[in-house]
Parts: sequence; C-alpha cells; structure tokens
Amino acid sequence: MKLTKRYSAFAAMFVAILALDRWVKWWTLDTLTPLGNPGTEPIPGILRFVYVENRGVAFGFLENNSLLLGILALGVIGFVLFRSRTWFRDAGLLGQTAVVAIIAGGLGNIIDRFAYGFVVDTFHIIPLPIFQVFNVADMAISFGAVSLFITLWREDAAKRRSQQTA
Repeated sequence: MKLTKRYSAFAAMFVAILALDRWVKWWTLDTLTPLGNPGTEPIPGILRFVYVENRGVAFGFLENNSLLLGILALGVIGFVLFRSRTWFRDAGLLGQTAVVAIIAGGLGNIIDRFAYGFVVDTFHIIPLPIFQVFNVADMAISFGAVSLFITLWREDAAKRRSQQTA
C-alpha cells in the first residue's frame, strides 16, 4: 500500500474514532442521567450504559484537576507525535495504527476535560466488579497502548536477533 493511501486510511481512522467517541458522549449526556441512575442494559447482566462524570484518572487519582490533566494529556500527545515523527514512517501497520488510536483517544478525552471539566464515561462491563466505567476514547487508548507495546517488543526482539548473528 502506498504511503499516501495508508496515511489517508489513518486520517479516516482518526476521524472515525473521534466522531464515534463524540457521538457516544453526546448520546450519554442527552439520554442518561448522572450518578445514581442504574442505566440501561443492552446485554442484560453483561453490558450496562451509564453516565459517569470522571473527574480524575484511573481510580479517582488527581480528582477535580481537569485543567491539569488536560494539559498533561496534551503534553503526552505532543511527546508521542514528536517521538514517532521519524519512527512512524518505518513502523509496521500495527505500530502506526497504535499511534493513531492513542492520539485520537487522547484527544477525545481532552475535549471533554476542556469542554465539561470531566470526562464522560458510558460503558460498564457488569461481570467485572473492579472494572471501571469507560468510553470509546479509553478503548482506543488501551488498544493503542497494547499494540504499541507489541510493536516495540517485536522491534526489540528483531534487533537483538540481528545483533546476536552479527
């Protein structure tokens, strides 16, 4: 696949993640009521849609610091863009997809932090009691982080193999 076609596909993926994230959050704000509402279960006993205002990060850490968290997230996105500017072109499809997913998901949550002062979370997997409520942006970030880990692990393993044979 030509690089320009691939970049077009990544731009479409970026827009799709961001658009889906924004639409789900709009739907959540428009349809569900905050805290205390049992929500709705499209898959009874497995998946629940709820409206949660996440004012911190994982497990309530840095709660009520949305401006700081938004600025930190912008810094992380800037760092990812800066570090991947030369690597991205040579990275494989999985690594490139990972970077796009992380940036799109991060931007989706940053928009919430600056617009509302919190991140809108919707999805709750019922059978996992310790599992937090999350959103589309969180899914993109998680997918991207795992994919990036796998990509970097493979690159490191390949580099070690080539050094051993040299």
